Amino acid sequence: MAFISREFAIFFTIVAVVYYLLPKHVRWMWLLAASLYFYGAAEPLFVAQILAAAFVTYYFGLRIQSAPDQGRKKSLLTVGVCLLVANLAVFKYTGFLNESFRQAFDFLGLSYPIPSVSILLPIGISFYTFLLIGYLIDVFRGTQAERHIGIFSLYVLFFPKLIAGPIERTKNLLPQLHAPPDFKYEQAVFGLQLILWGVFKKAVVADRIAPHVDAVYNAPHAADGVTLTLATFMYAFQLYCDFSGYTDIALGTAAFLGFNLVRNFDRPYMATSIQDFWKRWHISLTSWLTDYVYTPLTRQKRFKIKFYTMMLAGLFVTFVVSGIWHGAQWTFVIWGVLHGTYIVTSLLLQKQRNNFVRAIGLTKYPALHRTVKIATTFLLVCFAYIWFRANSVADAVYITTNLHTGWTAPIEGLKELVGPNQPGFLLALIGIAIVIAADVLLGNKDRVRALLADRSWLRWGLYYAGATSVLVLGVLHADQPFLYFRF
Repeated sequence: MAFISREFAIFFTIVAVVYYLLPKHVRWMWLLAASLYFYGAAEPLFVAQILAAAFVTYYFGLRIQSAPDQGRKKSLLTVGVCLLVANLAVFKYTGFLNESFRQAFDFLGLSYPIPSVSILLPIGISFYTFLLIGYLIDVFRGTQAERHIGIFSLYVLFFPKLIAGPIERTKNLLPQLHAPPDFKYEQAVFGLQLILWGVFKKAVVADRIAPHVDAVYNAPHAADGVTLTLATFMYAFQLYCDFSGYTDIALGTAAFLGFNLVRNFDRPYMATSIQDFWKRWHISLTSWLTDYVYTPLTRQKRFKIKFYTMMLAGLFVTFVVSGIWHGAQWTFVIWGVLHGTYIVTSLLLQKQRNNFVRAIGLTKYPALHRTVKIATTFLLVCFAYIWFRANSVADAVYITTNLHTGWTAPIEGLKELVGPNQPGFLLALIGIAIVIAADVLLGNKDRVRALLADRSWLRWGLYYAGATSVLVLGVLHADQPFLYFRF
C-alpha cells in the first residue's frame, strides 16, 4: 500500500480513529492487525516470511538473555545473526551471485552449469533485517529481551517505518509500544505538518524530476557531458526528496499516533565534508553501521594493528557494507567503495588540506570557506551518485568518462535534459528551490518557529499552498514508487 494513495488515506484515518477510541491495553493489537494488513496488501506472499524472521529473532533474544555464560550467549548470537543474514542473502543476493559466477565462467571460456534464477524480493527486507540483527546484538550487550511476543511483533511490523525505515533501535520504540500515549493536539498537528511536507517533496518535487533523469540515465550513450552532469545534479535532489519525503510521512504518521521515530535526515546537502554528510543522510543507517559494524571492527583484538590503521580500515569496510546493503549490483558496491575512499583519503590528508587552506588565505573568509566546503562535498556526493543511479557498471563508466563533453555548447545539453515537458521541468526546478530554501531556513529553527507562530496568516497560507500544490501537481499524478522500496 503506497503512502501517497487514496487507499492509505482511508486506511490511516480508520487506524487513527479506532486507535484512540480503544483502551490503551489493547491498542497494540489494533496496530499489529493494521500493520499486518498494510504489509499484506503490498506483499501477501511474504507475510509469513517476515513473521518467521520476527519469531526466530524473538526466540533467540530470549535464549541469549537466559544463557548461563558469555560463550553460550555469543554462540546463540552468531547462529541468530547468521540465520537472518542467510534469509536476506537468499532473497536479495542469490541472483546477483549466480550471475557474477556466470560472467566469470564466460570470461574464462567455461560452461556454467547452474541455470539463471529469479527470486522475488520482499519489500523492506533490508530494513527489518538490520532492525532484527540490531535487536539481537543489543540483547547480547545487556538490553532486556522483549518477552511480549505481540509487542515484539508490532516492533518489527509497525507500519509507518516497515517498508523503508528509519531503522529503529530497541531502546527507542519498544518502550513506547508498551506505554501508548494519550492524544496530544500539538503532536498530531506536528505529524500532519510532516506528512504534508513529505508528500510535497515526494509527489511534487521528486516525481517531477524523475522523468528527466530517467530519460538520460536509461540511454546515457545518447547524451553529452552537459546533459549527464545536469541529470546527475537533478538526481541528487530526486533521491533526497523521494527518500526524505518517505521518512517525513513515516515520522508524521507515527507522531499522529503519539510515537516518536528516530530522525533520518538533517539537511544533508548543507554538509561541509563527507563525514558531515553521513551524519545528516540516512542517519539511522549510519548509526546502525557505526554501532554494529565499525565499532566491533575497531575493538577487535585478534589482529595486532595500530588503532588509527584499524580505524581507517573499519571506516572503509563499513562503507563497503553500506554499498552491499543497498543492492545486489556492483554499482552499489563501487558507490560504497567511493564513499569509503573519500573518508579515508580525507583523514589521511587532513593536515595537508588545512595547510593549503591557510596558505591561500581562505580561513580569513569563514562564509566563503564554508560555501567552498559545501560545494566540494556536494560535487563528491554527486559523482558517487552516478554509480548509485546507473543501470550497469558499463553505463557508469561511460558517464564518468564523458562528463567533459558538450561544454562548448551547454545550451544544447540543457535542452536535451528538459525534453518536451518544459512545464514539468520548470515545476521541478521551483520545487528544488523551495526544498533548498527550507533547508537553509531550518538552520535557524527557533527563529522560523517564532516567525510562523506570530503570523498565523503566513502559517496557514503555507498550509493551503502546500496542500493545493500536492493535490494539483502531486497526488493526482503520483505514479512513481518510492526509490528505497527496492532496498
